Amino acid sequence: MKLESDRLEYELWQENDFDILKQILGNPRVCEYLPGDKNKSDEEIKKWLNYFVQTFGNEKGTKIFKVKIKNTDQVIGYCGLGYVKEFDHIEIMYGMDEKYFNQGYGYEMSLRMKNLAIEQNIKHLIALADINNIPSNRILQKTGYTKKEQINLWGLDLNFYEMDL
Repeated sequence: MKLESDRLEYELWQENDFDILKQILGNPRVCEYLPGDKNKSDEEIKKWLNYFVQTFGNEKGTKIFKVKIKNTDQVIGYCGLGYVKEFDHIEIMYGMDEKYFNQGYGYEMSLRMKNLAIEQNIKHLIALADINNIPSNRILQKTGYTKKEQINLWGLDLNFYEMDL
């Protein structure tokens, strides 16, 4: 499965993509608002990669992509539709290398995943964003989410968003 948006291409993660994911998740600024240790170990990064590879297309509908700038080999991050067992719903998720912050890529990824959810006939999405991650909260609101409440989950204070499609 290969997808595109205006500036980006979305491809499947492969088991040999560890170094690519380490480039992204090895940066504490990238991991500042993610669950777990902000300094991700190789073991944690391997777990993330295994999740990205092994759960793609599972019965819950998880689809997490490697995101590249169109017509290049430059991977900027990841995004997808991830199943959140705590809520029994799919969420739009995204993250990117710090070099690509504040360039509109997060919104482009979020919007493409919203459209993929519509194509997959998903009727309801959720999203979670750290209360202090102002750019991510703005992206979710711009994508069409409505903030419902603030919750504590995975040791983080999060804004919980919902969207009907």
